[in-house]
Amino acid sequence: MKTPTTFEEQTECIVDFLLTDFLGIPSQVTHRNLTGEVETDSGEPCPFDVAIIAGRLRMLGDNFNREVEASARNIIRETIRGQAGAILQETVKSLSKGWCAQDSSLAYERAFLAVSVKLLEHVSRMAPQVARQVATSVTDMINGNGAIREFIQGQGGWENLES
Repeated sequence: MKTPTTFEEQTECIVDFLLTDFLGIPSQVTHRNLTGEVETDSGEPCPFDVAIIAGRLRMLGDNFNREVEASARNIIRETIRGQAGAILQETVKSLSKGWCAQDSSLAYERAFLAVSVKLLEHVSRMAPQVARQVATSVTDMINGNGAIREFIQGQGGWENLES
């Protein structure tokens, strides 16, 4: 198993893991050792554990279950029309700002990640046929947002992001 080294590779790995989990597909992460770390092809432990990071993101998103279903329906409709990226970005931005307004202690970047995960989860359950397209848009959206990237890297990278 090649250990993801760039931010973009790590983001893609995490979003893919979440998608397979939401769709009920058995995980491809098989090289875990007893300490919960991923092992590289050389057998060396790697602190990047996709399952743990995905779990943290899931818990973060679980705090914000309301409002998401209607937004997910809209994203599904627009994805079918070929507009997944634009509507996803607008929806994540809007819901994140709204949640931050309701809870002043919530960082926008944390809300952004939570909304992204919850929307992907709802889309995966409601319309699995478009979930891959939405997952690709989520990956691109995270990788293309400098503030989110800085937030994650400021936490010490994906592996240190807390729920």
